[in-house]
Amino acid sequence: MTSDLLARSLKLLRQNQFFIWLGLGMSLSSLFGTGWRLWLAQVVDFDFAQLAGLQSIEALLFSSEVAQMQQLLIRGLLLAFGQFVLVWLVALWAEAGVITAVTHHASQPITLRQSLRWGRQWLGRFLAIDLLVFFPWFLIALLMFLVMIILALVLVSFARSEPSAGAVLLTTGLGVTCMIGLAGLLLPVGLGSLWYRLLAFREAVLHGVEGRTAARQTWQRIRQNFGDVFVLIVVLWGGPTMLLGILNFITSPLLTWLTSLTTSDTIALQTMSWLAVTAVSLLAWLLRGIVTAFVAIAWTLAYQNLKE
Repeated sequence: MTSDLLARSLKLLRQNQFFIWLGLGMSLSSLFGTGWRLWLAQVVDFDFAQLAGLQSIEALLFSSEVAQMQQLLIRGLLLAFGQFVLVWLVALWAEAGVITAVTHHASQPITLRQSLRWGRQWLGRFLAIDLLVFFPWFLIALLMFLVMIILALVLVSFARSEPSAGAVLLTTGLGVTCMIGLAGLLLPVGLGSLWYRLLAFREAVLHGVEGRTAARQTWQRIRQNFGDVFVLIVVLWGGPTMLLGILNFITSPLLTWLTSLTTSDTIALQTMSWLAVTAVSLLAWLLRGIVTAFVAIAWTLAYQNLKE
């Protein structure tokens, strides 16, 4: 089943190369790596020691150092918003286009515009599925945030008094233990949610059901075909993850080095560095898009087999 599935997926990708554009949409977040590298370089160059010398309220409100820090925070928030919200919506839309295109390819020829139009119709249900499936992950992240706030408030209260060293160490150790325990849950819950949503998306499209119904029926489908689903996860997630990991291992150090050269005092070196960063980023994005499109096609064909 697996070898035939991979062959069919590759054939479909070669016959309909517009899938690559959809794969680029699904892997759009990879382009934000260069943006984060530039942002971190600015953070490292910032002189935090200057903030320690600001004592008055006027200095804190109107100093150039605080203004620069505010600009850094705003840029970081914009990057985070773009990566975790806008890119998420684009990726959902693109994946909906892949699933609908694969579903209809046997009955009629499909174009990129048509797949995007069909995908837009499913975007609302995919959003509902993500909200349902990732809700446990969100709760764990929220608990981590609350633990951080409580720990910070307790340590601030300690700073205003004269507690014993044992009380400080005990409180800090308890907070760190809770953080480590919750962080340890994030990875397995996140991976499980990721795999579950992949199947729930296809359940919704293939059966034409709402998000809540798709999430419930997906669980029944997994229970009935647990062995096949496990093999699919190993092949369709483990293999591409290793391949993309190798790609990251090659491109990340290269992009980090090239990004550091973009702040050079030599204009020619800056220009060449920016051109090189753009070329490497686009090439890595293209390779990611091809792999992502292939995997999305394979997941859809595999789920069709499970449905049958």
